[in-house]
Amino acid sequence: MHRIKEKPEGGNNAKADDARGDFYIKKKDSKEDLWYVVECKSAKSNAEDRGLVSKDITDPKKRKKKCIDFLCKFSVNRDKNIKSIYAKGEKAYKKKKVSWEAKHPRKTFPPFRWDKDNPGAFFPNLTGLWSTKADIEKWVNALPDEVFTSEAFYNREAPIRLIQTHMPSRRTDKLGLKSTGPLVTEFNILCMDLFLRTGKHELVFVNSQDLNHQAKAPNHLQQNYNIDVLVQKDGFARHYPQSPWYDDLDECIQKTNPKPRKIDKTQLDYR
Repeated sequence: MHRIKEKPEGGNNAKADDARGDFYIKKKDSKEDLWYVVECKSAKSNAEDRGLVSKDITDPKKRKKKCIDFLCKFSVNRDKNIKSIYAKGEKAYKKKKVSWEAKHPRKTFPPFRWDKDNPGAFFPNLTGLWSTKADIEKWVNALPDEVFTSEAFYNREAPIRLIQTHMPSRRTDKLGLKSTGPLVTEFNILCMDLFLRTGKHELVFVNSQDLNHQAKAPNHLQQNYNIDVLVQKDGFARHYPQSPWYDDLDECIQKTNPKPRKIDKTQLDYR
């Protein structure tokens, strides 16, 4: 394993396009100059405030309503939402494809390759925890107001924990599309440390090629992927690994076959 420089001499422009991760790795017994680039991230610290109850809402009753709607999305209404998200993403992609190809004759826009069963920013599976929306309302409304504050979410004292990635890098791809999110080709494997949401250094892994790209920018990854939603109702148990995530790095490599790359020694951090 070799560490990759965070900022090589010359700044970000000097970083290799296919080595914008944190480490080069390969098997110790491998003699080939073939490596995987791994990008390491921690969970987004304000995921709940941004994506679950909204930091701008201070009324506990309104926060509870937002929480109920959020839980419905991943449980009793999950199948309906999956179809809707996929359809919206495909529609946005096709519209962008038509406009881009009209401006670039004889060139082809990259294909749409979302997972139909787990589209967009991904849909954690909470089916089976509740049978109806009324069951969710009963559970949420019985909880004290103070566990829905921003501080409670930050301190893991709230009844819900959203595990989400955060990759705010701004990139321009070979098509000339500029968007906030890494390029799919920057690294082979994304490694996530779940500590901020589980309190333990648990690592999960995913092949970058298996992450759903941005609908309008197929060469870009999204900033935020939903890995799981932990809830107090079942003791904050994890509900995965859910495809395309793996708990084991070897299994991720063996089952998804990321394409290795040769090491670029100008990118190495020898400290």
